[in-house]
Amino acid sequence: MEGYYDYLFLLQPSDAVKEQIRHCKLKACEYIGHYQGMKATAHLSICEITRQKPHVIDSYLQTVKNKANSIPPVSLEINGFDFFMHSNEHMTIYAAIKPTYKTDNWFALLKKLLNSKRPLTPHITVTRYIPVNDFYKLWPELRQVRYQDSFVANRLTILEKETFKPNAKYNIREEIYFKNELKAQY
Repeated sequence: MEGYYDYLFLLQPSDAVKEQIRHCKLKACEYIGHYQGMKATAHLSICEITRQKPHVIDSYLQTVKNKANSIPPVSLEINGFDFFMHSNEHMTIYAAIKPTYKTDNWFALLKKLLNSKRPLTPHITVTRYIPVNDFYKLWPELRQVRYQDSFVANRLTILEKETFKPNAKYNIREEIYFKNELKAQY
Protein backbone atom coordinates (compact mmCIF):
# COMPACT_ATOMS: atom_id res chain seq x y z
CA MET A 1 0.00 0.00 0.00
CA GLU A 2 1.27 3.44 -0.92
CA GLY A 3 1.76 5.98 1.84
CA TYR A 4 0.35 9.46 2.02
CA TYR A 5 2.42 12.57 1.36
CA ASP A 6 2.16 16.29 2.05
CA TYR A 7 3.24 18.80 -0.60
CA LEU A 8 4.40 22.38 -0.19
CA PHE A 9 4.47 24.68 -3.23
CA LEU A 10 6.87 27.60 -2.91
CA LEU A 11 8.99 30.18 -4.67
CA GLN A 12 12.68 30.49 -3.89
CA PRO A 13 14.34 33.90 -3.68
CA SER A 14 17.88 34.56 -4.88
CA ASP A 15 20.85 33.34 -2.84
CA ALA A 16 21.56 36.93 -1.77
CA VAL A 17 18.03 37.29 -0.36
CA LYS A 18 18.27 33.89 1.35
CA GLU A 19 21.51 35.00 2.99
CA GLN A 20 20.03 38.31 4.16
CA ILE A 21 16.98 36.57 5.67
CA ARG A 22 19.29 34.03 7.34
CA HIS A 23 21.19 36.98 8.84
CA CYS A 24 17.91 38.49 10.12
CA LYS A 25 16.97 35.16 11.71
CA LEU A 26 20.34 34.99 13.48
CA LYS A 27 19.96 38.57 14.73
CA ALA A 28 16.47 37.68 16.00
CA CYS A 29 18.07 34.96 18.14
CA GLU A 30 20.10 37.63 19.90
CA TYR A 31 16.87 39.28 21.09
CA ILE A 32 14.51 36.34 21.67
CA GLY A 33 16.70 33.24 21.82
CA HIS A 34 16.11 30.11 19.76
CA TYR A 35 12.74 29.75 18.06
CA GLN A 36 11.06 27.23 15.80
CA GLY A 37 11.92 27.78 12.14
CA MET A 38 15.05 29.82 12.77
CA LYS A 39 17.07 27.50 10.54
CA ALA A 40 14.49 27.29 7.76
CA THR A 41 15.63 28.45 4.33
CA ALA A 42 13.96 31.63 3.09
CA HIS A 43 11.06 31.01 0.70
CA LEU A 44 7.58 32.22 -0.28
CA SER A 45 4.92 29.62 0.50
CA ILE A 46 2.19 29.53 -2.12
CA CYS A 47 0.01 26.61 -1.08
CA GLU A 48 0.01 23.25 0.64
CA ILE A 49 -1.67 20.00 -0.31
CA THR A 50 -1.85 17.38 2.42
CA ARG A 51 -2.53 13.64 2.66
CA GLN A 52 -2.20 12.75 -1.00
CA LYS A 53 -1.32 9.48 -2.67
CA PRO A 54 1.65 9.89 -5.04
CA HIS A 55 -0.30 8.63 -8.09
CA VAL A 56 -2.94 11.32 -7.52
CA ILE A 57 -0.40 14.14 -7.26
CA ASP A 58 1.46 12.91 -10.38
CA SER A 59 -1.38 13.81 -12.74
CA TYR A 60 -1.98 17.10 -10.93
CA LEU A 61 1.71 18.04 -11.27
CA GLN A 62 1.69 17.21 -14.97
CA THR A 63 -1.20 19.64 -15.46
CA VAL A 64 0.59 22.29 -13.39
CA LYS A 65 3.79 21.77 -15.38
CA ASN A 66 2.00 22.17 -18.73
CA LYS A 67 0.33 25.41 -17.63
CA ALA A 68 3.33 26.85 -15.76
CA ASN A 69 5.37 26.85 -18.97
CA SER A 70 3.15 29.68 -20.24
CA ILE A 71 3.66 31.87 -17.17
CA PRO A 72 6.52 34.39 -17.33
CA PRO A 73 9.03 34.75 -14.51
CA VAL A 74 8.28 37.79 -12.34
CA SER A 75 10.51 40.29 -10.58
CA LEU A 76 9.57 40.71 -6.92
CA GLU A 77 10.67 43.58 -4.68
CA ILE A 78 11.19 43.29 -0.94
CA ASN A 79 10.17 46.45 0.86
CA GLY A 80 10.92 46.29 4.59
CA PHE A 81 9.31 44.15 7.26
CA ASP A 82 5.77 43.62 8.47
CA PHE A 83 3.92 41.16 10.68
CA PHE A 84 0.87 38.92 11.04
CA MET A 85 -1.03 38.53 14.29
CA HIS A 86 -2.24 35.02 15.19
CA SER A 87 -4.91 35.40 17.88
CA ASN A 88 -3.62 37.56 20.72
CA GLU A 89 -0.79 35.26 21.69
CA HIS A 90 1.49 34.75 18.65
CA MET A 91 2.99 36.83 15.85
CA THR A 92 4.92 36.26 12.62
CA ILE A 93 7.46 38.78 11.33
CA TYR A 94 8.25 38.74 7.62
CA ALA A 95 10.02 40.53 4.79
CA ALA A 96 7.23 42.14 2.79
CA ILE A 97 6.88 41.69 -0.96
CA LYS A 98 5.85 45.03 -2.47
CA PRO A 99 2.45 44.65 -4.13
CA THR A 100 2.07 46.05 -7.65
CA TYR A 101 -0.57 45.63 -10.30
CA LYS A 102 1.74 43.24 -12.17
CA THR A 103 2.68 41.10 -9.15
CA ASP A 104 -0.91 40.98 -7.86
CA ASN A 105 -2.05 39.66 -11.25
CA TRP A 106 0.87 37.23 -11.44
CA PHE A 107 0.08 35.74 -8.02
CA ALA A 108 -3.62 35.53 -8.91
CA LEU A 109 -2.68 33.60 -12.06
CA LEU A 110 -0.41 31.27 -10.07
CA LYS A 111 -3.14 30.63 -7.48
CA LYS A 112 -5.59 29.85 -10.28
CA LEU A 113 -3.11 27.46 -11.88
CA LEU A 114 -2.71 25.64 -8.54
CA ASN A 115 -6.44 25.82 -7.79
CA SER A 116 -5.60 27.44 -4.44
CA LYS A 117 -8.49 29.12 -2.65
CA ARG A 118 -6.67 30.38 0.45
CA PRO A 119 -5.77 34.08 0.68
CA LEU A 120 -2.15 34.84 -0.14
CA THR A 121 0.00 37.66 1.20
CA PRO A 122 3.36 37.16 -0.56
CA HIS A 123 6.08 37.32 2.08
CA ILE A 124 9.31 35.72 3.33
CA THR A 125 9.06 34.65 6.96
CA VAL A 126 11.72 35.76 9.42
CA THR A 127 10.13 34.58 12.70
CA ARG A 128 7.08 32.35 12.56
CA TYR A 129 4.42 32.11 15.25
CA ILE A 130 6.50 33.55 18.09
CA PRO A 131 4.94 34.52 21.45
CA VAL A 132 3.74 38.12 21.68
CA ASN A 133 6.32 38.91 24.39
CA ASP A 134 9.13 37.86 22.02
CA PHE A 135 7.55 39.92 19.25
CA TYR A 136 7.66 43.05 21.41
CA LYS A 137 11.35 42.43 22.17
CA LEU A 138 12.25 42.01 18.49
CA TRP A 139 9.89 44.25 16.50
CA PRO A 140 11.24 47.64 17.72
CA GLU A 141 14.68 46.59 16.45
CA LEU A 142 13.63 44.96 13.18
CA ARG A 143 11.14 47.58 12.04
CA GLN A 144 13.94 50.16 11.93
CA VAL A 145 15.90 48.09 9.40
CA ARG A 146 15.50 49.42 5.86
CA TYR A 147 15.64 46.23 3.86
CA GLN A 148 15.00 46.62 0.15
CA ASP A 149 15.99 44.03 -2.41
CA SER A 150 14.63 42.27 -5.47
CA PHE A 151 14.81 38.89 -7.14
CA VAL A 152 13.24 37.04 -10.03
CA ALA A 153 10.81 34.22 -9.24
CA ASN A 154 11.54 31.88 -12.15
CA ARG A 155 10.41 28.51 -10.84
CA LEU A 156 7.88 26.78 -8.64
CA THR A 157 9.48 24.36 -6.18
CA ILE A 158 7.41 21.43 -4.91
CA LEU A 159 8.50 19.87 -1.64
CA GLU A 160 7.27 16.49 -0.41
CA LYS A 161 7.25 14.65 2.93
CA GLU A 162 5.55 11.55 4.29
CA THR A 163 2.36 12.50 6.09
CA PHE A 164 2.38 10.03 8.96
CA LYS A 165 6.12 9.66 9.48
CA PRO A 166 7.19 11.34 12.73
CA ASN A 167 9.86 14.02 12.22
CA ALA A 168 9.61 13.73 8.42
CA LYS A 169 11.36 16.55 6.61
CA TYR A 170 10.43 18.10 3.29
CA ASN A 171 12.56 17.17 0.28
CA ILE A 172 12.44 18.66 -3.20
CA ARG A 173 10.07 16.63 -5.35
CA GLU A 174 10.26 18.79 -8.45
CA GLU A 175 11.03 22.25 -9.80
CA ILE A 176 8.85 23.68 -12.53
CA TYR A 177 10.26 26.64 -14.44
CA PHE A 178 8.19 29.59 -15.63
CA LYS A 179 9.17 29.87 -19.30
CA ASN A 180 6.62 32.26 -20.84
CA GLU A 181 6.10 29.78 -23.70
CA LEU A 182 2.78 29.18 -25.36
CA LYS A 183 2.27 25.64 -26.63
CA ALA A 184 0.23 25.07 -29.73
CA GLN A 185 -3.02 23.20 -29.14
CA TYR A 186 -3.87 20.75 -31.93
